Amino acid sequence: MRKLTAARLREILGAGEILGDPHRLITGVAPPEDAEEGDLTFIFSKRWLQSLSQTRASVVVLPYREGLVWSSSATYILVEKIEESMLKLLSLFLPSAVTLGEGVSSMAFVSPLAVLEEGVRVYPFAFIDEGAYVERDAVIMSHVFIGKDSRVGKGVLLYPGVVVYPGVVVGENSIVHSGAVLGADGFGYVEFQGQRVKIPQVGGVSIGKKVEIGANTCVDRATMGMTVVGDGTKLDNLIQIGHNVKVGRHCAFAAQVGISGSVSIGDRVLMGGQAGVADHGSIGSNAMIGAKSGIAGRVPEGSIVIGSPALPHRLFKRVQGALTKLPDMVKRMRALEKALEGMRDGRD
Repeated sequence: MRKLTAARLREILGAGEILGDPHRLITGVAPPEDAEEGDLTFIFSKRWLQSLSQTRASVVVLPYREGLVWSSSATYILVEKIEESMLKLLSLFLPSAVTLGEGVSSMAFVSPLAVLEEGVRVYPFAFIDEGAYVERDAVIMSHVFIGKDSRVGKGVLLYPGVVVYPGVVVGENSIVHSGAVLGADGFGYVEFQGQRVKIPQVGGVSIGKKVEIGANTCVDRATMGMTVVGDGTKLDNLIQIGHNVKVGRHCAFAAQVGISGSVSIGDRVLMGGQAGVADHGSIGSNAMIGAKSGIAGRVPEGSIVIGSPALPHRLFKRVQGALTKLPDMVKRMRALEKALEGMRDGRD
């Protein structure tokens, strides 16, 4: 258990103003609504600013506000950049994934034809096949499979149950969570004599640097060439990346996104949960795709789209607004039709 004073937290941040007792001690971290004595918490929303005096946390980090008055038993740390401060302080409470000392467990299998650089840690029951290359300071946890001729970069962390198929590259300082599968065959078949015949999937997968891949996410190998996930991209849990997909740098996809084969995605693209992209589509850099959107074709750079089929977000709002009026519009239309029929009968 870590014990830190408010003064020490401010020292770690390298900036900020303390209001209250600088010697106030914290041993944990919690959201504002759950925080108790001994907890550190962070305030982002105006709602919590209005009820700041009611917090039970010992130390509160919040954005600097001109004229803010200290009005609770908690100690405040006022900062200019709340998100940056949160990143620095939360990392102090991150549970260590590594419990094994330096070296390879005697209960792991490492092929004599595999190469492990200095500082690699391998947990019991991991399997590293011939031709695999694991760079220094990588951590391979229990029940991880690393296939032939694959490469795991410096400082990579593979959580229990990760499968790295043959010919897959994982870039340095990437994190892959439990159950993720990198390099399974792409979903490629042709119809021949009334049957579905498998197309051999002979390509690979290239995962960039500082990528994070969530639990039970799958990135399929290319039919030919490489399926690519660019540097800094973050994939949530339960995501499907199809064969020959190219995902750019620093993208972020929420859970259950599905990307069909041969889709091209630019840099810094954001995708909401359950969004889907049909095969051979393209999404330009800096685009934002709303949750449950269905993409077929091309989304221009910088666009914001939502819906299925996806529409520009402002048009989507107008369409949704019009839908709520449809019952009244139908009623009025039927009344008009009835009136017109009456006019015709009168002429007759």
